[in-house]
Amino acid sequence: MEFSNSEIKDLLIKFFPNLREKEIDSILSISKYHVAKNKERILSSGRRDKNAILILKGVARAYSTNEKGEELNDFIRAEGKLMADARVFGDDIQLLNIEAIGDIQYLKFNISNLEALGYDNPELMKFYLNILKEIILTLSYRLNTFVAMTPKERYLDLLHWNPILIETSYDKHLASFLGIKPLTIHRIKKEITKPIK
Repeated sequence: MEFSNSEIKDLLIKFFPNLREKEIDSILSISKYHVAKNKERILSSGRRDKNAILILKGVARAYSTNEKGEELNDFIRAEGKLMADARVFGDDIQLLNIEAIGDIQYLKFNISNLEALGYDNPELMKFYLNILKEIILTLSYRLNTFVAMTPKERYLDLLHWNPILIETSYDKHLASFLGIKPLTIHRIKKEITKPIK
């Protein structure tokens, strides 16, 4: 079921409670609402545009394809999160594809337009800067998990901090995201669900 304009506003208020209606209306003025089906590609690699999406409902993944044709998940994001190749903030060709995992609903907008709105509205500039901070913190945290954690610890950490990804993503996507094989995911799940004797 598609969201009405008032439902979209309510979701934005829920995700970003510091924004007033004026700022929400400004964000909506530069955004277009979309619905995507499972495995539908939302944004493709090879672009130079400044498009990003804000997930309203569901989960999406960002992936690249290596020289063997294997898809490698860079990140998986859920409701209330911005999704784009980080190169959207610069001028380089974007390398990541963004694809729906299950059916999703999202707002698509040009990140440069959001930045421009921020120059006229300090609250929107704070919102824009908070997006950047969240991306930096997420990338830093993700790097640290690969350096400091075992595959099982990475899985348990994801289960603790973002269980919606575990519940709504396919094991093959989770495995790629966590840097392990799908069989390892299966073994970890089996191990942590064993009854205690």
